[in-house]
Amino acid sequence: MLLPAPVLPARNVAALAGAALSAAALCGPALADPLPMPSVDFALTASMKRGGTLSLAHSQSRMRVEMTNPNVPTPILGLIDLNARKMVMMLPSVPNMAMEIDIPKEYSVGALAGSGTKVGQSQAAGETCDVWQVDPQANLTSATTYACITADGIALRTEVEVDGKKSTIYEVTELARAPQDPKLFTLPAGAQVVKVPKGKLGGALGLPGLGGGAPAMAVPR
Repeated sequence: MLLPAPVLPARNVAALAGAALSAAALCGPALADPLPMPSVDFALTASMKRGGTLSLAHSQSRMRVEMTNPNVPTPILGLIDLNARKMVMMLPSVPNMAMEIDIPKEYSVGALAGSGTKVGQSQAAGETCDVWQVDPQANLTSATTYACITADGIALRTEVEVDGKKSTIYEVTELARAPQDPKLFTLPAGAQVVKVPKGKLGGALGLPGLGGGAPAMAVPR
């Protein structure tokens, strides 16, 4: 004859369930959270690895970026839609033509998206920021990437780690929170927009390497 299974008091069931959840939390990996996105208007200047500089302005999920790089003969202007993850790029030498592309890796350092795990705090440009280990699907390179982001979503520094050594590939040197002119985020009147396939930006601009693993984002060895 089978005996009926013992019935545990409700408080014992709750205690066992709590213990199981605690054990799972201790043994399992930390849960990822969405990376903070910019929530205020601001303008900044940042230094890039290998001597490049980046000027960036933000307002209402739109960014204006101007990059100079020793490997590129002319500055490049880009207008970014953070919600669509698209960027329209222009060269000063071709003022009436713009190219729409997915945001290139060399510009993603200032416009991070995806998820990550908060692993600490640090400081950059005189500000406190949370250090996030960026999840692989949002990663900029094959290396482990860390981003230091303020509470209002401004990426102040991005580092990559290779063989246990960290190297800074983007760091803000000047930052000002202030309203930005809406005209900064619009194309000039009459500009024609051409959609460029992924990985073909450098060829379209006559600048090999841009938008497909550009030197500015090379992982240090």
